[in-house]
Amino acid sequence: METKLKRMKWQSSIKNKIVGYYLVIFILSIFIFEVFLMYSVKYYYYSTVEGMLRSQAKYSATIYNSLLSDVNLEASVLEDRDQFYRNIISQVQILDNSGVVLLDNVGTDMVGSILETEDVLLAREGLEGKSIEVPSYYSHQTLAYSVPLRNRVEQVGIIRLITSLENVDRMVMNRIYIFLIFGLVLTMTMIAVSFIVANSIVKPINDLTEVAAKLADGKFNIKADESSKDEIGKLAMTMNFITDNINKKEQLKNDFISSISHELRTPLTSIKGWAATLQGEVDEGDVLVKEGLAIIEKESDRLKGMVEELLDFSKFTSGIIELKRDTVNITELAVQTHKQLMPRAIKSGIDMIINYETNRIMANVDKNRIKQVLINILDNSLKFTERDGVIITNLSETAGDFCIEVIDTGIGIDSEEIQLITGKFYKGSGSNSHTGLGLSITEEIVKLHGGQMVIESKIGEGTKITVTIPRGEVDEGAF
Repeated sequence: METKLKRMKWQSSIKNKIVGYYLVIFILSIFIFEVFLMYSVKYYYYSTVEGMLRSQAKYSATIYNSLLSDVNLEASVLEDRDQFYRNIISQVQILDNSGVVLLDNVGTDMVGSILETEDVLLAREGLEGKSIEVPSYYSHQTLAYSVPLRNRVEQVGIIRLITSLENVDRMVMNRIYIFLIFGLVLTMTMIAVSFIVANSIVKPINDLTEVAAKLADGKFNIKADESSKDEIGKLAMTMNFITDNINKKEQLKNDFISSISHELRTPLTSIKGWAATLQGEVDEGDVLVKEGLAIIEKESDRLKGMVEELLDFSKFTSGIIELKRDTVNITELAVQTHKQLMPRAIKSGIDMIINYETNRIMANVDKNRIKQVLINILDNSLKFTERDGVIITNLSETAGDFCIEVIDTGIGIDSEEIQLITGKFYKGSGSNSHTGLGLSITEEIVKLHGGQMVIESKIGEGTKITVTIPRGEVDEGAF
């Protein structure tokens, strides 16, 4: 279950969602804020320039009304033109009521032409007006502000002030660049903060997921971290409460199995002993009694084997098993085990072969437990390999490990069952196992030695079981 959970890849994790939501909201807010700032800065500078032109234009209009209103406008332009642009640094144009340019203080070719810009049209109606344009004699935008010129009776013309916006636009762009850099820094900071916040939320969830995966694999000694004071901490407490209950029930089950197994050993020994004794006392002609006693003895041995498996299972699940490590010649141990099982293979019509690179593969292991691994794997192969089949055992070593590979031509295992056959009490759809604990115990022994067991199989083609175990610190002088 844990392996299956690790293989799962979320297309969109909670962490990514949190970071994504934060960024969308923040970037949208930054965008709106940046647009508002840009508009505000531009409006501020343009309004400042407009206010300056308005003040200057009104001042000039007031001067005309006070000093020159009795004089014809065209005459004033010819005789007292400096009155219109004295102390004014902007471009100044004087227009009549029809919009004809009478004066341009910068000497452009606009004199004599008729202007119909927005500001001029408004001024012809007696209103103040402004317009932003790019005139023919400028390569940049300009701001023009027009104010009506009046004598004591009526409007006689228009005064129009024009200034370039090049420097203003440059200042606005400088401010915009600063705002953009500031927004970028804020965005990068927000990304970092989002990841920190997301990690603070997701990490406890990931930890609980790992704990749940290990619990699903039967590792009930794992505890979830309860230090968090929020809902995740409460969930961890609930998981630990459930785990404690499972452990208690598991312990009760193991104690029961251990107790029953011990209780069964004594009567089984007596039954087998008396069956063997009585076989010698029965007359040769009493075939039925002899066969019955032989069956009793054989079934007693079978039950004894089941009891031994149950006892081993109880020890492994209780965690009280201890390895008695010693320097062992794995090649010699495997050959002896092969010889031990050879009569059974011959009786079943199965060819057993063992191959090894060297007769001295040394390792620091528990000899009896490694022999149990070999017997369990070979026994499994013998059960599922039909007459005229082959079982091959290959032994090899590397600098740090030794490898036992058992290949048979048996009936094979369905792909859906491969992940399940090492489970406790799992027998499979076509199993001849008595308890379903053999491969489960084998895997536990391999794990206790720090190794791993891999099962590969195809229906109708056979099975290959590969066990790899670290050699450990070997005493070469032991043999």
